[in-house]
Amino acid sequence: MARKTKAEAAATRESILDAAEQVFIDKGVARASLEQIANTAGVTRGAIYWHFRNKQDILDAMLERVRAPLGEMLASASRGSGSLANLKAVCTLALRKLAEDPRYFRVHYILLHRNESDQALNRHRELSAGAIAQLVEIMTLPENRTRLRPHLTPDHAAYLLHTQMLGLFFHWLIAPEQRPLADIAPTLVETIFFGLLSDN
Repeated sequence: MARKTKAEAAATRESILDAAEQVFIDKGVARASLEQIANTAGVTRGAIYWHFRNKQDILDAMLERVRAPLGEMLASASRGSGSLANLKAVCTLALRKLAEDPRYFRVHYILLHRNESDQALNRHRELSAGAIAQLVEIMTLPENRTRLRPHLTPDHAAYLLHTQMLGLFFHWLIAPEQRPLADIAPTLVETIFFGLLSDN
């Protein structure tokens, strides 16, 4: 019975996160209420408070659901001599997931276009700072640093890569029907890296 109860609790948590995605897209993070999320999920507010402290907690959990696999890949890209090739693969995968994975699309649409709240914007800044720090570690590896264009420091290269990818996410989400992102992702990523590396 305990095992079933644990499974049911996990299912309720997932249904709350699914409902929150829908409500955040419809209302925006700032205007969404826990009551609206509860109604959409078909649960009580008490059920929400059992799993989450507040809207920010829900938003963090939504982000974790879509970031975990890519986070692991990014971490693996910071190890080994092939890390730049791995990093290219992570960037290409991220763009393709944005185009092909509905949940990944919804969460990033919320983060970049429906996050009017100060808490959500602060979370966005934290995520960006963390991503740039990881990229700096990768770019600083001796075998990678020597491949950067001479005028680029690892910090500048990391910042440039992050902002280029963020810009692609932001602008494609505005009008996804205009460009076949999954198809052109490898070309876009190769072009970004062409600007970073003295040899490709």
